[in-house]
Formats: sequence, structure tokens, C-alpha cells
Amino acid sequence: MTKHADDGFSLIEVVIAMFLFAVISLAILPLAIQAAALSTVNRDEAAANAFASSQLAVIRSSYPDDGTNACSGVRAKQFTQKKDPAETGLTANLVVSACPTSYPGVVTITAKVFDPAESTTDPVVTMATQVIVTAAS
Repeated sequence: MTKHADDGFSLIEVVIAMFLFAVISLAILPLAIQAAALSTVNRDEAAANAFASSQLAVIRSSYPDDGTNACSGVRAKQFTQKKDPAETGLTANLVVSACPTSYPGVVTITAKVFDPAESTTDPVVTMATQVIVTAAS
């Protein structure tokens, strides 16, 4: 077999292949950037959900539905700007609704998690639970 001088790729073929690769890369680049941004948002929301859930879990375990919960005790658990012990930079507010007018009744506890770097007025996550109370105090 003899080798011909035109075996392999010519310079024009290489330039065309590089141009096509660049065009395809530019088409995919916005998708890659969007995927990275969504990944960050999802990570932050997952951390906020875990933080809010952990705060409500403490309330649920402290006040089981056994008929001995006092509204004043539940309301005393309300707090603002509690820092996440996982050091995510998130803070939580625990808001307890007003005591019911008759007993037994229900008190709603809402955990709102904020990212102070983003906003102190718009929560990342809002999660609620209810506790049955049988007396005012």
C-alpha cells in the first residue's frame, strides 16, 4: 500500500470541525449555567427545609397530643432570628398563633426560615404544624 499526500484531515476540515464544536458548545452553555444555578437554589432550599423541619420537630416532641398541653407553654416557645446550628447562615423565626377561645383547641406554629444575605422579609421556606392545647395556662 502506498500513502497518498492527501491522507488525513486538511486544515479547512479541522477549522470547520472546530467551528461546529464552538457552535454546539455555545448552544449548550446556557443550559449548563442554568443547571448550576438551579443546583445552588435547590441546595439552599433543602437546607432551609431541614432547618424548619427540625425546629417544628422539637415542638411536636415537646407537646404530644396527650391532653396536657397548655397554650401559654406553647406560646413561650416562640422565637426570632435563631441561627442554624449547621452554620448555613440561615435564621429561623418560630411564630405561634393566638390561644383559642375555647378548649380543647388548636394552636398553629409556623417556622419561617430566612437567608439574611438574600432578604430578611421574604422567607426561603415557611412550614407549619399544629398542637392541640387543653388549657390556657
